[in-house]
Amino acid sequence: MPDPPRLHDVLDRLDARINWERRDRSSGWRVDLAPMVDLAARAGGPSRDFGLCHVAGSKGKGSVANLVAAGLGRAGLKVGVFGSPHVERINERICIDGEPLGDEPLAAALAASLRLVEEAERAGTDGAEASWFDIVTLAGLWAFREASVDWAVLEVGLGGRLDSTNVIEPPEVAVVTTIALEHTAILGDTLAAIAREKGGIVKPGSPLVTGTPPGGEAHGVLAEIAERLGVEHVVAWSERDRTFEEANVRVARAALDLLGRGVPGLGGALLTREAIQAARLPGRMEWLNSGPVRVLLDGAHVPSSLEMAVEEALEDANVPWGAVVAIHREKNLGELLAPLSRRGFRRVFATTVPGTGVHHAATAVAQAAGALGLETEVHDLPEAALGSALEWAEGAGAAPVSGAPAGVMVTGSLYLVGALRARLRAAGSRG
Repeated sequence: MPDPPRLHDVLDRLDARINWERRDRSSGWRVDLAPMVDLAARAGGPSRDFGLCHVAGSKGKGSVANLVAAGLGRAGLKVGVFGSPHVERINERICIDGEPLGDEPLAAALAASLRLVEEAERAGTDGAEASWFDIVTLAGLWAFREASVDWAVLEVGLGGRLDSTNVIEPPEVAVVTTIALEHTAILGDTLAAIAREKGGIVKPGSPLVTGTPPGGEAHGVLAEIAERLGVEHVVAWSERDRTFEEANVRVARAALDLLGRGVPGLGGALLTREAIQAARLPGRMEWLNSGPVRVLLDGAHVPSSLEMAVEEALEDANVPWGAVVAIHREKNLGELLAPLSRRGFRRVFATTVPGTGVHHAATAVAQAAGALGLETEVHDLPEAALGSALEWAEGAGAAPVSGAPAGVMVTGSLYLVGALRARLRAAGSRG
């Protein structure tokens, strides 16, 4: 019997595939799901073997997916979660019962998926064109089937209609959390266009839960999709929600209530405070301490998300603030940095994320921040930017009356958060 595949070797093979997460997606982006359809058929339709909840949205989709999974787990069910991107390790993308998949089963699932791609290459079919994300998505479905999960919750990678995850069977519930202007070169430059793409995960027979405010352009498109497909549309939005978590919990509870119609004992009430805390994702409104300095990690990448994250940060700690920032090239620098300027942040420690190939240069981030009236520093390495920010927070950034150190926010990109999170966790503690 051959030795089981080693994760390192399998990842080398995987990384030879085109990875749109690390490429300019404004041109050459795939326009159909043909490669995934081919691979899923070769895999025997792995999503047929468990219940499904599919989650899209501009912000909060990962958190909502994990909250729904937490509720399903509280009902005694075995649950898989597929999410992206990972913060520190690829294993984070495929979780079962709250734990990232181990190296050995992950290697086996990826190797199985790569074998199917090789089959497609020999046959000359569409699966030969599978991307990095296609293969990882298929590996997630494969792993869930191998583990005999009862339910799988899948987070869309980008958009919805043409996302690799949209090859699954019609889900028991489809969720669209929020709609914001993002990835406009791919999804469209209006809220309505983006809503159509994200609403593409809704299928006949799949009730829809949305977290978009009624009366808005995006909400109208999603309501029309639900009406056209003849599916129930539950609006899980309230102007009383003041934080990301409150909004996300509301959406997740609505989804669990719908799922509970077919699963005895399941419902939104299972999301207790303890369950909510356990479902929190790394790098999303995550507080850590580095010595006396409180650091907030949040990979916000659209202005509305950063605005809300900044508001929560300022409420939590009444001290001056600085931000370590890297920004994807798809983003408008001035628009994304504006919330820091409006809310009184003092200094931006501008950086980039080497090796990704998809971020603005640190000098460009600093120039845009300076144009908004923010003090700036330029650091080509994230670690240097963080070190300078922490030093500033303990000294020059101290509050004039209390002497408390300033706060530091790491934001603008989950890649940046991933590059710095391990260092912060090793040096400090959770907030």
